[in-house]
Amino acid sequence: MENEELEMTTEVTEEMTDKKKKEKKPMPVFMQVILLVVMVVILRNVMGTVLVKGSSMEPNFNHGDFVFINKLSTSVGSPDYGDVVICKLDEGAGYENIIKRVIGLPGDEIDIVENDDDEDVYDLYVNGEYIEEDFLGEPMMTDGNIEYPFEVPENSYFVMGDNRNESLDSRRESVGAIHKDDLMGKVVLRLYPFSDFGLID
Repeated sequence: MENEELEMTTEVTEEMTDKKKKEKKPMPVFMQVILLVVMVVILRNVMGTVLVKGSSMEPNFNHGDFVFINKLSTSVGSPDYGDVVICKLDEGAGYENIIKRVIGLPGDEIDIVENDDDEDVYDLYVNGEYIEEDFLGEPMMTDGNIEYPFEVPENSYFVMGDNRNESLDSRRESVGAIHKDDLMGKVVLRLYPFSDFGLID
C-alpha cells in the first residue's frame, strides 16, 4: 500500500514538473524587440553621455572627459548649488552644449566685487553671503560685463565655469542666466579617463 502511494506521489510530481516545463515558453522575438525598444527610449530620456570640450571647467573637468548625465534631475527635478550641468547655449547660428557649475538659483542675488586686499581679484557673493570656492584652480580675475548685483530670473540659473578666467558663462550678457528648459542634465559620473572614473559629488 505504501509503495502504491509512493508511486502515485512520484507520478503527480513528475506531471507537475512536466507542466512547469511546458509553461516556461520563451518570449516571442517580436516581444523581445518591443521590450528592447522601450528600454532604449526610456534610457535615452533619462540618461545620456557628453564629451567635454574646451578648458572652461579645469581643473575639475578637462577637454576629452567623457561624462554621464541624469536628464531627469533637471527636467523633472531642479539643480542645486554646486551641481555640474550641461547647458544648451544658443549661439545664433545653432546650439552648443556647454558644461558649467550652478552658482545661483531662481531669485538669488549674485554679486561679484573686487577683493579688499587685491584689486585684480574678484569675490563671489550670493544673497549677500561670501562664497568660498576651494575647488577653483586660481582666483577669479574677471567679472564679465553684466551689471551687479544681478538677480537670477524665474526658472533660470546662474552658471559659471570652474576655470573662471577662461569661461564664457552667465557673467557675460551674451550668455546670461540659463533657463531651465536649456538645462540638458546634471553630470553624475565621469566615465573617461578611466583614471578619474567615478561619481561626481
